Amino acid sequence: MSKQGEYAYSRRDNERAQDDFGVGTEQEVERLVGEIGSVIRAAEPQRRAGLKELAETLVREEISPIPAPTEPDKESFAQRRVNPLAGGIFLTILGAGLALIVTPVGLGLVLIGLLLVIWGAIMSWAKE
Repeated sequence: MSKQGEYAYSRRDNERAQDDFGVGTEQEVERLVGEIGSVIRAAEPQRRAGLKELAETLVREEISPIPAPTEPDKESFAQRRVNPLAGGIFLTILGAGLALIVTPVGLGLVLIGLLLVIWGAIMSWAKE
């Protein structure tokens, strides 16, 4: 079979494999390995070892460019200290609004918010 014929045959098989999504990837790989094995077994006994090595090398070279999924660095997930400044500002504003409706709850939230603002400000200044 000529190179062009082999390419057309291979291309047709690839298109058929891509069109047929019902066949799982694992089944497709098993089918292809079976085809390679049958071609090697059908070859002359003197050429089988060389063909087997060639098939192994080609598969290894074809798969090696595929990057393995890498695990994200643990440093990227390192916990940062959360600054309570933003939460304190939010609670202070919320408490001021609630102080008009429910005075004790609103004043309590304003007090907690102011403590968080002071704590956040100290953290920000200590960081610099």
